[in-house]
Amino acid sequence: MTISATRVNHLATMADEVYVWAETKGWEPEPRRTFGDEIALLHSECSEALEAYRDWGFADRTQGSTDKPEGVGSEFADILIRLLHYAKVHDIDLQYEYDRKMSYNHTRPYRHGGRTL
Repeated sequence: MTISATRVNHLATMADEVYVWAETKGWEPEPRRTFGDEIALLHSECSEALEAYRDWGFADRTQGSTDKPEGVGSEFADILIRLLHYAKVHDIDLQYEYDRKMSYNHTRPYRHGGRTL
């Protein structure tokens, strides 16, 4: 697999959208937030996905008068939103990095690293 220079960068478009949303909600610019804070916030979304799985499995739990999305899928979306946000803040092209990493991953042997989990 090779990286295509002509591939449409949908992740960059999504990152732009997330950043504009963050600006309109007062989350940007935020000079006090550190990279450590960002990693912790990403981790908190992962933990929320685990808790949603523990409570409901993979079921969509959106219900009630607010229709707030609930469940693993919603938490995965939160992870993606935060990741896109911070990639934009730090000028990281996730599409390029994804393509580059997947290209490398295709060269790895079956179950590389010898771990069971």
